[in-house]
Amino acid sequence: MEYHGFAGQILYIDLTNRDIRKEPLGENLIRDYIGGMGINTKLAFDLIEPGIDPLSPKNVICYGSGPFVGTTIPGCSRAGIITKSPLTGLLGESQTGVSIGPMLKYAGYDHLVISGRAEKPVYLAITDDDVEIRDAEGLWGKDVYETTDLIRAELGDYWVSCIGPAGEKLVRFANIVENKSGMIARVGLGAVMGSKNLKAIAVRGTKGITVSQRGKFRKMVKELREKVAASPVLDMWRNEGKVIDYYIGQYAKRGISVTKNFSEGIPEATDVYFTQKEYAKRIWKNYFACMSCPAGDKGIVSIQGGKYDGLTFKISNPWGTPLTFNQAGIRNWDDGVQCTYLSDIYGMDSFSSAIMIGFATELYKNGIISKEDTGGLELDWSADAAFKLMEKIARREDIGDILADGVKAASERIGKGAEEHAVHVKGLEPTMDLRSEHFTENFGQLVDPRGAHHARGYSITYVPRKGKSIKNYAPLIGIPEAAIDQICPESELDTNNWSKPRLLKWVNDYNSMSYSCGQCMRVQIGPQYTLDIYRDLFYATTGIEMSSEELQKAGERIWNLQRLFNVREGASRKDDMPPHKMLNEALVVGEKKYPPLNEKHINELLDDYYDERGWDKDTGNPTMETLKRLDLEEEGRSVLEKKS
Repeated sequence: MEYHGFAGQILYIDLTNRDIRKEPLGENLIRDYIGGMGINTKLAFDLIEPGIDPLSPKNVICYGSGPFVGTTIPGCSRAGIITKSPLTGLLGESQTGVSIGPMLKYAGYDHLVISGRAEKPVYLAITDDDVEIRDAEGLWGKDVYETTDLIRAELGDYWVSCIGPAGEKLVRFANIVENKSGMIARVGLGAVMGSKNLKAIAVRGTKGITVSQRGKFRKMVKELREKVAASPVLDMWRNEGKVIDYYIGQYAKRGISVTKNFSEGIPEATDVYFTQKEYAKRIWKNYFACMSCPAGDKGIVSIQGGKYDGLTFKISNPWGTPLTFNQAGIRNWDDGVQCTYLSDIYGMDSFSSAIMIGFATELYKNGIISKEDTGGLELDWSADAAFKLMEKIARREDIGDILADGVKAASERIGKGAEEHAVHVKGLEPTMDLRSEHFTENFGQLVDPRGAHHARGYSITYVPRKGKSIKNYAPLIGIPEAAIDQICPESELDTNNWSKPRLLKWVNDYNSMSYSCGQCMRVQIGPQYTLDIYRDLFYATTGIEMSSEELQKAGERIWNLQRLFNVREGASRKDDMPPHKMLNEALVVGEKKYPPLNEKHINELLDDYYDERGWDKDTGNPTMETLKRLDLEEEGRSVLEKKS
């Protein structure tokens, strides 16, 4: 087979036996799962034995990037990993745009599959056809920045993916960090690398990538770049944090972004504590971009003045991540940036770290844990307490050894009612609250295969939309007319009462397809694409002709196979329910008070989602009829017949 858009190989490395082999990437695999996340899903489903300990040598890391990665298609540099998550015990998936994916493809590999466990710390050095397992004992104990710099000093200008102390200590929300600022985050994939004694992966490739229809490809890329450049939100997202008031500020006022372990609203967040004016003057230095991206919405921060004067580093979300630490009680840019820096060098998820500090502080304030438990540390919502607790978690010291397992496991170990304070879905802490309103991103946290994260719920609904807008949007992502009428009846064209769960089904499928190509979905990039553009671009890049319907079906197949992975591990409908706190406590946001979520209403919304998906409403499992339609009959029988 002649490959375009793809490098054409899967690289397999068994760390136990130090065995290295290469296999061709099959066209049927591409047609069924597209690439990147989709093919990672199939590899993980086939290679990871049900019921294994995620931190055992039997777990498998499946790294990959899609057919658009490594080309000049705007916003297409995302690569990522699927494995079994040590945080949730379910499917663990994460991606980053600042990835080593393009360089891995230039070296000749679309996917890298790592199994086993090395006897002592090692790192992988990949230089085109030359693949080495190198000693990393001198790197063990080093932070993310130190590790990256030391490898580059040894090898040269290599792209580096590595773990920090948190991954080595098997913190169950440890990150893998790529090129110092790309976070493969949220579900503890850094701990899986650490469990394998794998400190880093360093890649340098010189082979490049070809495209099939060069003239058509160039024309489409030029048009897409012009559309991105003309986006009315481009400057807002790129420069000086201009988006702060319009995005996170509005989320805070709407009760979506909340504080102190989801206990209260913070509508004044960007008016008082995290102002755009101060950010532009003292924090922001410049923007940078992922490879092939004309948007340049990532940032270099450099604090001017104060106790962290001169602290300078890159952040993927340079305003959103520091602000996330308001969950830990942080109330200024300086301490938020310092928290972000610590989570980056330790190699620890920022969302989970912030929420974990809030969770522990809430337990402390309620007398569930004491100074004796914390090693003498008073948890008082202060920045100093946050910094010290982050270090304890990263090094598994004192109470940090318990908190390092995530809020779900930590609450179960602590007991004494701690479970009621643990805010999570499937073991993963949410990024957004659900009590004030629902839209595809925050409601999507309930059904996302990896747990409470919003990314594959991205759509136009992050701002309130009337039914008319949904009617116009739906065909662009391939929703058929009959389904559009189900999502938004004529009676709801002028309201916001159309069905979020039914739209979410189609958004999940579309985004699964898009992410598998390697696409970013931020608002300057994602809206420039439609399903038909993907169809034409996929053909121009790969030379493989797939219809819009086939691409959408592949996205649906990926989502359903990820659901089957979780069903095989014991997940069911009950794991799609919101956290206890959101079901039992009201949320006060300024002068507004939102009641707890109504369990009956949430179940009705889940019923609508399952119905739209063709899943069984009682169990939440895909039906065999749906799986047959998606050519997943064999995979379905292997899981569902054992369950029955």
